[in-house]
Amino acid sequence: MAAQPQMDRAAAVAMIVESNKELAALPQVVFKVMEITGSDQACAAELEKAIVIDPGFSAKLLKIANSAQFSLPKQVSSIKEAVMYIGVRQVRQTAMAVGVFDMFLGKTDAESRRRRIWWRHSVDTAMASRALADEFHWCDPNEAYTAVLLHWCGKTLLDRSAPGEYEKVVKLSEAGVLVWQGEQAVYGCDHRDVALASAGNWGFPAGLVAGLKYYSRPDDAKKPCELAAVIAVATAIADVACNGRTKSKLWPDWVNEVLGIPEELTERIVERGLSAITSGSHLHF
Repeated sequence: MAAQPQMDRAAAVAMIVESNKELAALPQVVFKVMEITGSDQACAAELEKAIVIDPGFSAKLLKIANSAQFSLPKQVSSIKEAVMYIGVRQVRQTAMAVGVFDMFLGKTDAESRRRRIWWRHSVDTAMASRALADEFHWCDPNEAYTAVLLHWCGKTLLDRSAPGEYEKVVKLSEAGVLVWQGEQAVYGCDHRDVALASAGNWGFPAGLVAGLKYYSRPDDAKKPCELAAVIAVATAIADVACNGRTKSKLWPDWVNEVLGIPEELTERIVERGLSAITSGSHLHF
């Protein structure tokens, strides 16, 4: 279902989203968890009630709660205990990760391999963005975490829309073409377009959707928001965690301008982001 070269970007995005109609939606339980935990007065009992209606979701959440990452004093066997031991904030973040993860499951070995890489990048970037937003007070840490988990979901939606077509993007990338340019050549749009459209369809706040424009394009007329700048920093650090430091300039200059980052703070930011990524390895699944 590759897009025709003459198809405009909006039409290509609409076609991708339509082909993924049954997939381009987060579980209702995730929305409920996000709603409940969006308040400082989040009720643990209400949170438990929202989660237990989905057995599969509950099982994944309990598995993570019992992982070595949390080192709980006892094995937890109920959502109530999980909320009590790991806290409302952690349940919120874990629930979001569990809800998004299913999008990154593949049907073939090739699909699974690349989607696992995409998922790891998404988790690493989310952990880094939350830690950096919290430490440097750049934006709301929870909003950063949520936005970043979605920032590469467009890749898997493109991949699902036409089995085998993403292999063409991979080959173009191996030949030196930028990934988003390869996606546009094959599909008529790229993963960033699809992520923006999907987040809008899911009903996320406008500020969060705007944060997904963490890149720079010739047709971007408006100044990027702080959330977008945080995502740009975090995704660069996630690349360092995966591939090592390959260049001295990790993110574009506009990021420093938006966040007010002095040059001497760069290394501290990178170290903090890498530390947060290490602490989030339990979510790689």
